[in-house]
Amino acid sequence: MTASRTDGPVAVVYDIQRLSLNDGPGIRTTVFLKGCPLTCAWCHNPESWESSPRLAYTESLCRLCGECVRVCPTRSHSIVGTSGEGLRHVVDWSTCTACGLCVEACPYDALSICGREYTVSELFEALKPDLPYYAVGEGGGVTFSGGEPMASFDFLFGFLRRKGNLNVCLETSGSAPSTDFLKIAPLVDLFLYDYKATGSERHKELCGEGSELILANLRLLCRAGAKVLLRLPLVPGVNDQEEHLRAIAALLEELPELEGAQILPYHALGTGKEARFGLGGRTFLRPSATAEQARAWLAALESFGARKVFL
Repeated sequence: MTASRTDGPVAVVYDIQRLSLNDGPGIRTTVFLKGCPLTCAWCHNPESWESSPRLAYTESLCRLCGECVRVCPTRSHSIVGTSGEGLRHVVDWSTCTACGLCVEACPYDALSICGREYTVSELFEALKPDLPYYAVGEGGGVTFSGGEPMASFDFLFGFLRRKGNLNVCLETSGSAPSTDFLKIAPLVDLFLYDYKATGSERHKELCGEGSELILANLRLLCRAGAKVLLRLPLVPGVNDQEEHLRAIAALLEELPELEGAQILPYHALGTGKEARFGLGGRTFLRPSATAEQARAWLAALESFGARKVFL
């Protein structure tokens, strides 16, 4: 089902993760929105960069039946090779429009569409089954993630204005207009705010744009009285140098209003998505951080004077 723009602002949601325990307090539902202005080299959701839906292909489920070839209007699917040498299914990602006809035709669920449009009303309806869980324990709610949720600002603002007593957390890179952050600051219960790299040039090299706006928005939210938890994606050998760790400690000292800082050790789960979505080379291939490395980062931050830092 495709949402109608006459029903208000829409956003492309590519996943709704229920019973989440790592994206804010309590039991939560994490809503993943497509679209992001950054291109982080370690991104574990590279399929979220574009705001539009995208085809996904799971090679292990394909039986080379050719139904996708038969129905594709852009000839994006083909079966190549010979019976002697072996056949394989090839997707021309450059011509695919994610129309979904191949998904409907595939009898083996090897094809799917990542992302569909939701209106605010449709999302509230989708969340109804989860509401009883939010009252368990310390109290949960909904977390918006991405991509960058602020890239779907009209939709996000529309949701927040209707949330009532629903607890809402927002995962953000901070890369969005400052005026937008000021509009939603009173409506967000907790910002989960990434601090990825020290120095604007280094940030641009790793994430596609500089860090001036991101740091300005962080300070703006703190001055506005918003609750902000700093989140620290750390990748071994990439952004875990002493200079960056000392800068994190200095930032925590500068902004005592921060709720604290959480270390997010790099994991390599996103690398497996490149073939599935036709995104080869979008992110780098590195081994996941070990528990020992994560503990060493925590110890180093504490030795530099950082407080309220945790894994």
